Amino acid sequence: MTIRRRALLATPLALPALLPRVAGAQADGRPVLRIAVQALPPTLEPLEAISNVGLRVTYNVFDTLWRRDFAREAREGGRHLTPFVATSLVQRDPLSWVAELRTDVRLQDGTLLTSADVLSTFSAERMWGERTQTFEGRVNFGHLAGVEAEGPHRVVFRTQSPDPVMPQRLAAYGGWIHSAAFYAAQGLDGMRRAPVGSGPYRVASFQRDQRLVLEAHDEYWGGRPPVRQIVFTAVPEASSRLAGLHAGDYDLVTNLLPEQAESLARHPRVEGVEVPLDFAHILYYDTRRGPLRDARIRQGLNHAVDYDTLGRSLWGEGYRRMAALQIPAFGELYDADRKGFTYDPDRARRLLREGGYGGEELIIRIAPNYYLQMLQAVQVIQEMWRAVGVNTRLETRENLASVTQPGADIRPTSIAFRFPDPLGGGLAVHLSKEYSLQRSGFWQPVRYNAIVDALRVATAPEDRKRLWLALLDEYEAEAPALILYPVREYIGKWRDMRWSHPPLYYMDFRATNLAFG
Repeated sequence: MTIRRRALLATPLALPALLPRVAGAQADGRPVLRIAVQALPPTLEPLEAISNVGLRVTYNVFDTLWRRDFAREAREGGRHLTPFVATSLVQRDPLSWVAELRTDVRLQDGTLLTSADVLSTFSAERMWGERTQTFEGRVNFGHLAGVEAEGPHRVVFRTQSPDPVMPQRLAAYGGWIHSAAFYAAQGLDGMRRAPVGSGPYRVASFQRDQRLVLEAHDEYWGGRPPVRQIVFTAVPEASSRLAGLHAGDYDLVTNLLPEQAESLARHPRVEGVEVPLDFAHILYYDTRRGPLRDARIRQGLNHAVDYDTLGRSLWGEGYRRMAALQIPAFGELYDADRKGFTYDPDRARRLLREGGYGGEELIIRIAPNYYLQMLQAVQVIQEMWRAVGVNTRLETRENLASVTQPGADIRPTSIAFRFPDPLGGGLAVHLSKEYSLQRSGFWQPVRYNAIVDALRVATAPEDRKRLWLALLDEYEAEAPALILYPVREYIGKWRDMRWSHPPLYYMDFRATNLAFG
C-alpha cells in the first residue's frame, strides 16, 4: 500500500477562492469545512465523549494546560511536550505540581480563563472524589489529593503519591479546561449539549446522530481559526462518505476501508491518508468460563494466530505487528526485543492438550459495525483456530453494550494509549483492576494487579523499567487477551487541503495544522 501520510504544515490559510467546492462565505472570506463522519458522539461533555467519534470534536472545543508536540514526534520520534494554556509546569515537591497560566486565554463566552476554570475542571466531583460523574475522570486523575489556586493564574495539583508522568497526564485525555461559570450555571446537562471551553471553535448547533456545527472562536489565543465553520455530518456507510467526497459534498471523510483509501492514489483532486494510530484492537477471554479457566489454553489460542497474515490481509503491506501492548513512544521503557505470542501451531496444539481442551465450543461475540475490520478479523481467526482443533461459534449483536452481556467466551475491545507511557494505556490501564475487563469479572488476577500498583508509584527509571518488563512477562503467563493489531485510520480529503492527523483520534483544525491552496 502506497498511501502517504501528509506532513504537518503550519502555513497560514491562503486563497480560499481556489476551493470552489468549499462552501462560500458572505462577509467572512474563510471557508466552511465539511466533514462526513461515521457517527457523532451522543454527548459533548468531554469526559463522556472519549471515543473515536467524540475526540475529533472535543479537541477543537477545548485546550489543555500542556500539550503533546505531535509534529516534533513525527519528525524525531519519542515523546515531546510543550506549554499550552499553562506557560510552565514545575514539580514543587514529590507530591505537588505548580502550573502557571497564560493571562491572555479567552474562553468562548468572552471571559478570560483563570485558576477558577482549572479548579472547576479538576474538581473532586469530576475527577478524583470517591464518587465521580464519569469513570473516565478517574482514569488519569483519580490519584489527585486536591487542586488549589494560588492567585488568579497559578494552580497547584497535589497527588496522593509521586507521579513521574504528571505532565503527560495534563496533556492527555481528561485535561480539557472548561468554563467554571458555564458549568456552575448549566451543569452536566449543559456540558452535554453545548460546552464552553477555550479552544479555537465553539459549539453552534448539535443535532444528535445527525449534524454538529462548530464556529470559529475568533478571539482564540492561539491565532484566528482558518475556517469560519466546521460541519460534521453523520454518514454511516463508508461508500456513501466516499461518494460524497467525489461529488464535492464533503471536504474530508473519515473511517474508510483501506482499499477505499488506496483507490484514491491516482485521483487528481482527492487523496487517501493512512494514519497509524497509538491504538489497538484485542479479543479478551472470559477466564471464568469452561476451558478458558486454564491459562495454557489461552496461551494456546494466542500461539495459533498467524499475526502477520492477519494484519496484512486487513491493513495492507504497511501493517507492523504490535508484539505486546506497547508503542515505541514509550522511549526508554519500550522493550524492542519483545516477541510476545509468536505464531506456532505445534506449540498451540501442545498447550491446548496440556490444558485439557476437549473440543468444547467457544462463543465469540462481536458488534460487527462498531470496530473497523473486526468481523473480517474474527472470521480469519476462526479458521486459524480450527486448524489447531478449536471449535468456535460467532455471535453478532447490534451494539457494544449487548456484547458484554453473559453467555460468551470471547469479546472484542479497543486499547488507546492516552499518553506515551505504560501508565497511559494498555496493560497498566485497560487491563487493570479499575477497568471494565476486571470490573466485570472476566479476569481477576492477583500478581498482575500487584505489579501494576507498584508501577504506578515507582519513580526511579530503573524501577519503572523493571516493573514494566515484569508486567509484560505476567501478561504472557496469564494470557487474558489476544492482541489483534495496531489500528490505522483511513481518511479521504482534497489534495489542496494541507492538514495532518496525529496518532490518536484527535482532529486538529487550528491555524498551525490547516491551510488550503
